[in-house]
Amino acid sequence: MMSAVIDIVIMVLLVGTLTYAVILDRRMRKLMATLRDMEPMVTAFSNAVDQTTRSVEDMRDLSEAARHAVAAAQEVPKSAPKTIRTSTLTDQTPAQQRAARLRANEPVQWQTPVPGKSELVRTFFDITKERKK
Repeated sequence: MMSAVIDIVIMVLLVGTLTYAVILDRRMRKLMATLRDMEPMVTAFSNAVDQTTRSVEDMRDLSEAARHAVAAAQEVPKSAPKTIRTSTLTDQTPAQQRAARLRANEPVQWQTPVPGKSELVRTFFDITKERKK
């Protein structure tokens, strides 16, 4: 009698576990489908963040070049001819200055560097694809 009760309890627990596993499997499949649908959106967002960072750096470089040009124009002695001197500190374009700064690994103010951000996103989706197989 007692063994029959124990067997029934074990069977009820097994049925409950299987039911929970089926529900969890359905939710995981739905989550993975949603993540697959979001992959292009996440990639586009990552590219937009990169482009925004480049644009901000270009604007900063241009404003620094303009500031240097104004400072150089204000430094012209009053006895000099009336030609306006507009020169920057270097002969590099803003894009070349940005590339040199990136090669030197100088941190950008107000920006937290995330090395390998695009690789991180790709790795996440690759891992989820491997788990599905």
